[in-house]
Amino acid sequence: MKKIALILFVFIFSGSFLLGQEKEVIKGKSEPKEFNFIREYKRQLPPNLFVSLDFEDENRNGIMESNEKGILELKITNRGKGTAQGLIVEVSDSVKDENFVIEDKKELFHFIYPNKTKKVEIPIKAGEDVETGEHKLSINVTEHFGYDMDPAYLILNTMGGQKPDLTFSGMEIVDQGEETAVINPDGQLQAGELVKAKLVVQNIGQKEAKNIQYKVSTKDENIFLKDNEGTLGNLGIGEVKEFWVTMSPNKRVKDKGKLPIYLTLEEESGKGNLISYQLPVKLDQQPPEANIEEVRAEISKLQNKVARFEYSSNKFEANVGDIKNIRQVSPSKTKRKNAAAVVIGVENYDNIPPAPYAANDAEIMKKYFKNRLGIEQVVTLTNDQVTGFAFDDIFNPEYGELQKAIIKGETDVFVFYSGHGLPSKDGEDIYLFPSDGKVERLKKQGYHINKLYTNLEKLGAKSVTVFMDACFSGASKSTEKIKAENLVATKGVRIKPKIEAPWQRDENFTVFSSSSADETSLGFDPSKSGLFTYYLCAGMQGGADANEDHKITLGELKEYVIEHVKNTSKKIRGLQTPEFHGKEDKVLFEY
Repeated sequence: MKKIALILFVFIFSGSFLLGQEKEVIKGKSEPKEFNFIREYKRQLPPNLFVSLDFEDENRNGIMESNEKGILELKITNRGKGTAQGLIVEVSDSVKDENFVIEDKKELFHFIYPNKTKKVEIPIKAGEDVETGEHKLSINVTEHFGYDMDPAYLILNTMGGQKPDLTFSGMEIVDQGEETAVINPDGQLQAGELVKAKLVVQNIGQKEAKNIQYKVSTKDENIFLKDNEGTLGNLGIGEVKEFWVTMSPNKRVKDKGKLPIYLTLEEESGKGNLISYQLPVKLDQQPPEANIEEVRAEISKLQNKVARFEYSSNKFEANVGDIKNIRQVSPSKTKRKNAAAVVIGVENYDNIPPAPYAANDAEIMKKYFKNRLGIEQVVTLTNDQVTGFAFDDIFNPEYGELQKAIIKGETDVFVFYSGHGLPSKDGEDIYLFPSDGKVERLKKQGYHINKLYTNLEKLGAKSVTVFMDACFSGASKSTEKIKAENLVATKGVRIKPKIEAPWQRDENFTVFSSSSADETSLGFDPSKSGLFTYYLCAGMQGGADANEDHKITLGELKEYVIEHVKNTSKKIRGLQTPEFHGKEDKVLFEY
């Protein structure tokens, strides 16, 4: 009886321990959480939930390709005074595709206490036969007492059906030189000759072919082959390779058409193989010339459609890491006594949508020009100070204000512009735009980018450095919270501007552009600046000093800005790729 009572006591004690503990498991990690066995959520002070979002696919290009995995990460922080109770995180897809799988669609958190954060990772996988298309994933966070988050969305593009495709492209008969024995050196194959045959092969598929093995074979005992097996390695999309095979048909070969010589190419996946292809080899005839196809990776069509988040609530944010305070900038050691700078920021326009944070960009960059670049003369113009022919009034090399501050061959000139850039309807011309301009008068009121560069070159300064936080795609600047709007009727038109390139003539002419011609430059809500301007400043604060020698070169700044803008832009609203032209080893300043 005592033994039974002891066992019962142990059971009750163990049960009471279990009643007071719970283990929530998230991606293999567990931690005990206290709760009552009969769970009761009790109304109390409301929580205040904020969510940081992040997404990353395996090759980090922001596009889900076949057989690729990705992770959607949410960090949910309770900044309120009350406990968040009974939280459910649920992700749903707008598209039905059995080869696109959200593995853990729902997660439950019983409690998130004040000032605590919970992290959840949602695995996503694109299968072998995933279809090409756009998926809009709805991210919903609900709370037991209704203190729900507004919905957020992850926009993901998938690329399916990608496989290598190996093909024979052409060949050449070489019947002169070492290890050949010819009857007639005419670039043709005659019976009784021993020649070298150069075979050309290409991958015309949409996926890299890996570990390619080749073999040239024949069942005709009257045809001798040598060096007819080997390894080609990998072939990228559209890539071409050559290899050599020795051939010698004897006098007994009777075939009047193509000789029975076959090419086999086998690659790792087996999906792009070329099996027993009969080569176009005929006696006494030259083989056809190589035919190389122009193959462009289809995935490049999606380069501006990488994964991005969309949300309207200010309680969501894309996870872009720690945000630096770029408004605090200390003086450097560099002093440019003979330098002049113009800083322009046009945010508010009379007739077109605003360019978010452009005026802020100008005020911030004014500090960096003065404190980091050591320029005493910095003229700053914003919004309605940039009207009419303001650009010409500043940059005209004959009567503009800037030329008055120039000593030819001695003065360093710096220019910063943030605002809209507008393309012409055919996409061949691009313009800076005054705040009172009308799109209908683009050619009259806009300031052609080539005119800017040409006039700056005509000033005859010692050096010219231009920072351009503007895009010319025809869309307005967008941010995490503000969608882009069409500024001019260029939908479907490829932006292909004819740009003057003074940096090709003058190594002391430098240009930093915030994006390529057909991309949209973004504003950055956390810093209330342009995304390009933010990383330009963060780099000049010291982030770009890769070798930590307390000197920032143009090359270091280029690498830092391009890498960080590209990576962060993918998490906001699509790819933004800054461009650089100039002398990379030039020191911008010391600090």
